[in-house]
Amino acid sequence: MSLLKKLRIKTQILIAVTCILIIMLTIIFSLYTQTSQIVIKNNNQYSEDTIRKFKLGLSQKVDEISQIMLNLGFDPFVQKFMTETNPSLLYEMGKDLDRKIISLKAGRKGFEDIVLIGTSGTRYSLNGGIEYVQQLETEIVNSKTVYVSGLEKYSYSNNLQNSMVFAQNMYSNDMNDGTDGKRMGYIAVIVNVDSMFFDNDKSNTEPGVGFYLIDRFGKVFPETHSPDITRSISALSRNPESNQKLTDYVGGIKGAVQIQKLDQIQASVLSFVPEEALLAELNSVRTRSILIVILALILMALPFAMIINNIVHPIQILVKFINSNKSGNIKELKMNLQLEGNVEMNVVAEKLNGMLGEINILTHKLVETTTHLLEAEIEKEKAATAYLRSQINPHFLYNTLESIKGVALEVGVNKIVDMTKALGKLFHYSIKGSGYVTLDQELNAIRSYVFLQLIRFEGRFDVTYDFTEETLRVPVMKMILQPIVENAIFHGLEPKTSKGMLTISGKVDDEANLVLQIADDGIGVEGGILEGIQRRLLEKPSAISRLSNDLPDNDGLGILNVNNRLRLAYGLEYGLKFESEAGKGTCITLTMPSDIILPGGNSDV
Repeated sequence: MSLLKKLRIKTQILIAVTCILIIMLTIIFSLYTQTSQIVIKNNNQYSEDTIRKFKLGLSQKVDEISQIMLNLGFDPFVQKFMTETNPSLLYEMGKDLDRKIISLKAGRKGFEDIVLIGTSGTRYSLNGGIEYVQQLETEIVNSKTVYVSGLEKYSYSNNLQNSMVFAQNMYSNDMNDGTDGKRMGYIAVIVNVDSMFFDNDKSNTEPGVGFYLIDRFGKVFPETHSPDITRSISALSRNPESNQKLTDYVGGIKGAVQIQKLDQIQASVLSFVPEEALLAELNSVRTRSILIVILALILMALPFAMIINNIVHPIQILVKFINSNKSGNIKELKMNLQLEGNVEMNVVAEKLNGMLGEINILTHKLVETTTHLLEAEIEKEKAATAYLRSQINPHFLYNTLESIKGVALEVGVNKIVDMTKALGKLFHYSIKGSGYVTLDQELNAIRSYVFLQLIRFEGRFDVTYDFTEETLRVPVMKMILQPIVENAIFHGLEPKTSKGMLTISGKVDDEANLVLQIADDGIGVEGGILEGIQRRLLEKPSAISRLSNDLPDNDGLGILNVNNRLRLAYGLEYGLKFESEAGKGTCITLTMPSDIILPGGNSDV
C-alpha cells in the first residue's frame, strides 16, 4: 500500500481498472468452475440412477435365466431325455422338447439358444449352439454354481453377435432307478447381450460416450472403433475401488466416469461422458461473459479518460506551483494559485492561498519563538552543569572507601575490610568503562552486591548461581541485573519471616537468545499489583529514569527501567517477564540476543 501511494494518480486509476478487470474475470471463472462441478455432479447422479436401473433389469434377466435352467433341469421329461439312449425315442422326444423350449422362449427377448448335453452322450440344441457351448465345457463342469462366460462372438443365422453363455450342471431327481443326485449333464442358455441387456439405440454423438459392459476378461461391449478407448475402459474396470465417481481419461478424452460391479455376471458396467460434451454450453456462456466484460471496459474508457483529465490536470498545476515555491523565495510565497477544475481543487486552491497568506505572519512568530527556546535551552544547560558540579565526585567516594579499608586493616576489623572491598569493587564497576560488559563481569559486580546484603541481613537468605560457560562470554548492558536482584531482596526476601532462597541463573536457548532468571521464594506480589506491573512492562519504552517524578510510586522503577533499556536496545520482542504468586515467590526473566558484538571499552571490573 505504501508503494501504491507513491505512484501517480493516473497510474493508480489504471491499476484500479486492471484490478476490476481481474476481479470480474476471476468471478466469471469461479462461477464457471462451480457450475461445472454442479453439472458433473448432476451427471454422476443421473449415471448412478441409470446404472442402478440397468443393474435391476440385469438382475431380473439373470434371475429369469436361472429360473429357466432350474425348471428345465428338474423337469422329469428333460431328465428322461438326458438319460435316453434309444435314437428313435430321442428323435420323438426331441420334437416335444422343441415345442417346450420354443414356448419358454416366446416373448423373451435375447434368448438365442438352449443347449442340453448329457453325460451319456445326449446332445440337444434349438439353434445349433452345441459346438459353441462345448468349448466352455471344462469350466461349466467344474462350476459349483451358475456358470457365466465372458463376452464371445456367436454366429446366429450367419450373423455374428455378442453373446454370453449361462450354464448349470444337472443332477438326476426322482428317477426311481437308484441314481438320484447323480450328475447327468448340464444345461446352457446362449443370450444376445445386445438385445437382452442394452437398448437397441446406442448411437453416440461423441467418441466414447455411453455405457459399457466389461466382462471378467476385459472385453468391452459395445465395441468401440478406438483401441485406446477399449484399453482405457478395461483398465478402469479393474480398479479395486468400485462404485466410485471420478474424473478420468478414456482414450485420451477427459470425462466423468462411474464404475459399478455386476457380481451376478462377473462383469462391470462403466458410464462415461466427456467433459467437453457436458460443458459445451457452459463454455459458450463463459466466452460471451468475457466478451461482455471487455465491451463494458471499452465503453467505460471514455468517461474514465474524462475523469482522469479533470482530476490530474489541476493536480499537475498544483504540483508545478508548489515546486516553484520550493526555492524559498519570499516573493513567490506571496503569489496566488489559480486552478480551474472540480470543486475540490477550487477548495484546495482557496485554502492554499489562505495558508500562504499566513506563512509570513507565522514566520516572524516562529523566529521569535525559536529565539526564546534557544535562550531557555541555554539556561537549562547552565542549570544542569551547576547541578553536576554540586554532586560528590564519584572518584572521591571511591578513594574514600579505599582509605576506610586501609584503616580497617590497621585495626584488624576484617568484616569492615570485606564490606568496603566489595562496595569499592561495585562502585568502581559502576563508574568505569563502556555501557557493555560480558555477563561474567556483570556477575562479579552482582556477587559483591549480594555479599553486602548477606552481611546486612545476617544470613536471612541463601543465594545460588547457575550459569553455563557459554553464557558467561555473552555481552550484556552494564548494571542490568543489580536492580532486579535488589528488587528480589528488598521486596521479596526481606519481608519474609523465615529463611529464603535467591536463585540467579542463565542459559542460551535454541533461538540463540540469552535468558537470565532471578527467582526468590519470598512473599510474592498480590494479583492487582502484579497485573499493574505486567501492564506497564508492555507499554511503549520510555526514559523511565528521567520521568520518575511522574510515576505514582518508585517500587517498580528499577524493573521498568531495565525493561525499557532492553527493548530500546534490542527491540520490542526482547525485555523482561514478571511472574509472581502471593506467598510463594517471584521469578523475573530477562531475554536478550546472545550474538551481538561487544563494543570496545571496559574489559575488566
